[in-house]
Amino acid sequence: MLGRKTKAEPADAPQTAPVAVVGMSCRFAGASDPGALWRMLMAGRSAIETLPNDVALPIGCRNLLPDRTYPSSAGQLGDLYSCLSFEQRFPRALNCGENQDAYFISQLAIDALADAGMRPHVHETVRGTLRLGYAPVFTSSGVNWLGHTFFVEQTMEIARRFFPGAPVDALEAVCAKLRESLPAPDGGAFGTALPHRVADAVARACSFSGSATVMDAGSLTGVEALCAAADDLRRGDADVALVGAVTPPYSRAELAGLSGVAAFSPDRSLTPFDRDAHGTIPGEGGAFFVLKRRADALAAHDRIYALVRAGASGTGAASLALAAEQSRLPLASVAMVEADGSGVPEADAAEVAELQELWGEHKPGGPLVGIGSVKGNLGHCFTASAAAGLVKTALSLHRRVLAPQVAPAHPLEALSRLDSSVYLLDRPRPWITGDPASPRRAAVLARGDGRSAAVLLEEEPEVRA
Repeated sequence: MLGRKTKAEPADAPQTAPVAVVGMSCRFAGASDPGALWRMLMAGRSAIETLPNDVALPIGCRNLLPDRTYPSSAGQLGDLYSCLSFEQRFPRALNCGENQDAYFISQLAIDALADAGMRPHVHETVRGTLRLGYAPVFTSSGVNWLGHTFFVEQTMEIARRFFPGAPVDALEAVCAKLRESLPAPDGGAFGTALPHRVADAVARACSFSGSATVMDAGSLTGVEALCAAADDLRRGDADVALVGAVTPPYSRAELAGLSGVAAFSPDRSLTPFDRDAHGTIPGEGGAFFVLKRRADALAAHDRIYALVRAGASGTGAASLALAAEQSRLPLASVAMVEADGSGVPEADAAEVAELQELWGEHKPGGPLVGIGSVKGNLGHCFTASAAAGLVKTALSLHRRVLAPQVAPAHPLEALSRLDSSVYLLDRPRPWITGDPASPRRAAVLARGDGRSAAVLLEEEPEVRA
């Protein structure tokens, strides 16, 4: 145990040594930074809103999804997606034919470094690595290049079939008008459609000398990226690790495609672990974290939000048990689980059952674990969903408050049983520990496509040894 070792918890091995979260940033629907997200959580407020008419299901897709629900609401970034390029000091401005996600991602990285007391725009090289969770289906740059090539060519082929006698010069004039209506990309615009190029640009802007890696594990991405970054530090590959996961604003094409694979709700609100819920709702946004080895963070007198103890992958809640086993920490010491909680009734009920099996039947004086899901506040951010849960959980540990989720009108009956060790965090609670020698611990559990990933977080001791 950190600073207060006991016989029950042996000293940490190098491969499981704690890693400190010393900086954070985020932008989600209704939340411009971690402080704004915390206020939203404490107020039990949701930023999910009705989609505007211009995001309605495309006409061409209406016959493709006859038995699927196209979302009517979402947690949208809105103006929070806009970032000022001069703050990021890019060598040149992006134009509208390039990938605007690069601005958004870079701003999150810069904000996280600033929160950690680091200046990204310096000549001194930082021995650091970047792990970026970013998996765009479409980007403005990629779609623009398709428009200039395949889309224009297909449109002209249709015109030739409908008007076989049209003069060649007239068709060429129409083709020229079509191209004029599209943003004119320069020679380097296509490169911004490639995720690894975005990661490279961010690493260079932050003066990081180590590897810049793009990761995609679906809804598990935030947890997987954080654990990989922590391992970079434990192996000695870096002295600082920058890790983030983002889900940029959705296009109508993406929402239509997701409707074929996600159980979207016809409702205009999302309440995880509600027995009357009908599905999930999409959300947008992203978060970044700055990590250091705990010893380095202490030497630099850094503020420490939380400590990363261990992570594991698996199926169901078994990944959480495996993470506890790897860290040699008792699972019963975890008092909070930021669960997947997507609002899909069958999935939420299965998740509760798995957690109840791990903790066992509650006995007087026995351990309890509170669960919740930030998706009720922000929507399901897919690639960035676990990152949102990590911000919530790190802030809960730092502020020593069990943060709530949006309160359901009718919680799952399994959460109301007196013999259940698992209860729903539907209101803020002071985080009181019965054992002053045991630090507060929490977990973030992400699930998707039959897989799961979990990471154990721990508070930084109030009294440091």
